[in-house]
Amino acid sequence: MACLDTTFLIDLGRRTGERRLQARNKLKALLASGERLVTTRFNVAELNVGVFRSDDPTAERLAIASLLSGIAVIEFDETAALIFARLTASLQAISRPAGDLDVLIAATALAASEPVLVTRNPAHFADMPGLDVQGY
Repeated sequence: MACLDTTFLIDLGRRTGERRLQARNKLKALLASGERLVTTRFNVAELNVGVFRSDDPTAERLAIASLLSGIAVIEFDETAALIFARLTASLQAISRPAGDLDVLIAATALAASEPVLVTRNPAHFADMPGLDVQGY
């Protein structure tokens, strides 16, 4: 099971370029290994920022819907809230700053027993116990 971070989803949705190719190759590898694909509601929210920045919001919404088809969206719950608190305290104890959204994404994935997180930015998720961060 693999939780797809916003960076991966954005790269996957690109029309051209090296990042698109890298994301597509990673997706092929995940599918070949039988990974269940999920993302978090926080990642969906980040994707939707693009809708409000787009010259064509309708087309952007459709592109996001197409990109997310076949990918389950996992929600933040009480278990995730406790994991978020534990991860945040752990990172603070080692003076390691991390963005709250990244910690919320990690906590949601861990609470849903989705320890694999696929991202273009592995450093954003470093030092989060239990998370198997995979770059591409």
